[in-house]
Amino acid sequence: MSLKCVEIWYLILFAVIAFKNYRLKNYLLRKTEIFVIKQAFVYGIVFIHHMKVNFILDMEKGLIGSGVYNSAVRLAHQLKSHGIDTDINGKNPPYDIYHFQTALPQSLLKARILHNRISRKYKIIMTGHTTIEDFRNSFLFSNKIDYALTPYLKKYYSYADHLIAVSNYNRDILVRYGYDRTTISVISNGIDLSNNRQNPTVRNKARKRLQLHEDEFLIISVGLCIYRKAPDVFTETALLTPNHRFMWIGKYLPLGTIAHSPYLRKYFLKAQNSSNIQFTGYISKNTLEALWNAADVFLYVSREENQGIALLESIAYGNMPVVREHPVFDWLTDGKDCLKGKTPEEFSKNIDRLASNKSLRSKLLRHGKETLKEHDIQNSIRELAELYSEVV
Repeated sequence: MSLKCVEIWYLILFAVIAFKNYRLKNYLLRKTEIFVIKQAFVYGIVFIHHMKVNFILDMEKGLIGSGVYNSAVRLAHQLKSHGIDTDINGKNPPYDIYHFQTALPQSLLKARILHNRISRKYKIIMTGHTTIEDFRNSFLFSNKIDYALTPYLKKYYSYADHLIAVSNYNRDILVRYGYDRTTISVISNGIDLSNNRQNPTVRNKARKRLQLHEDEFLIISVGLCIYRKAPDVFTETALLTPNHRFMWIGKYLPLGTIAHSPYLRKYFLKAQNSSNIQFTGYISKNTLEALWNAADVFLYVSREENQGIALLESIAYGNMPVVREHPVFDWLTDGKDCLKGKTPEEFSKNIDRLASNKSLRSKLLRHGKETLKEHDIQNSIRELAELYSEVV
């Protein structure tokens, strides 16, 4: 479509404003606006328009640092930069879209009120970040009350006009909950690939500070220290691979608040007594970026994920992925852009394979960069904008 055609549509838009029939005016205005938005994203043109989106991110401060929080903030920022007026927990209605990011009790209440409002003109979209599967094995009593989460989540998601899954695996879970596959769109959280994250200078300085030998691998993982994320498997893998350094980066939670804490305590003690394992706890953004640059392998052995945004980030930093064989990672191909395993022994063997095989390392890095393009946040923004225009 040419710019001339777009200009004609704008003339139509202004003509509509002159119509005396208020309902007809608003209807045509909205349809014209949606068409212009879609063309703008197709042709890389940004227009100012009236669509307003409100991201519902309850307990925002408590979620800082989590994948849900980071993804929501990143998407909201990118939507704004593309001309879509986007608030987080906004208080300035009317909004065209209420996009729920959290499934907390207050989120359920808000969704119910918004859904049941008579003659509502807005639409409700929900991203399926929260599932029963990733709730289990996380926090104290999570495995004892997960049965109650089933009807809760079904009720919560039923208030949506449309659902978003962050991966094909996430969509399959929502379908198992009873939702129509045709009302679920798969849109990756995505990461920003506009800037090159790899910095040789930062890498060299960080490795020197860590006193890493030239042929010594740094293997990292990023996530909360909870059973679902499998810090125990990470520790066992490190103990089987003594010639390389392992670092788990992520917030410690009080052991009394997480699932299987007596079991995990044993592995944290093993790590403390080992010379090649370190659990860093929470670290600053700059320190994290330095470690990501210094790392060679990203060991992602989580027992359950809906997507795993940290894995995407690690590939962008040039880390080679060694991941658990799990359906959520079906977008990665074993031996092409990652190595997969099921046990600490297999993970350790894969790390040794990478350390001794330069051509395999080059292959994984090369194909990893190509695979990552599918998760460029620009694709996510384009798909979100198209979905918003379709449901309004």
